[in-house]
Amino acid sequence: MNCPNCGSEIASDAKFCSVCGSPAPVQNSAAGNAAPNYQNQTPNYQNPAPNYQYAPPNAAPKSRLLAGVLGILLGGIGVHNFYLGNTTRGVIQIIVSCVTCGVGAIWGFVEGILILCRQINTDANGIPLKDDC
Repeated sequence: MNCPNCGSEIASDAKFCSVCGSPAPVQNSAAGNAAPNYQNQTPNYQNPAPNYQYAPPNAAPKSRLLAGVLGILLGGIGVHNFYLGNTTRGVIQIIVSCVTCGVGAIWGFVEGILILCRQINTDANGIPLKDDC
């Protein structure tokens, strides 16, 4: 069985993907088709995905396109990091841009490109970004 989010192979009895942490589809015994069931599932705390932090309940994935465009256009003031939940990094980007008279904005521009090129794949809670671009 494959993960509906990242496409990696997961065990048939797994409740969550070990790569991205998204809920695994539940096999529908009547039709034999996989249908996602997001109710009454708890994460596997013995084997969490790498760098996976447990997100608040009902947390929606953030848009990759919006985060990337915010990084390219307003990266100097860290707007994309605030959107992704990385508040500390956003504040540091504001300070660096002020101290360097705007030269530090290159950092946010580069991060925006990395987001769009799928090098940055999760938000601050470890939830994979929604691929809408």
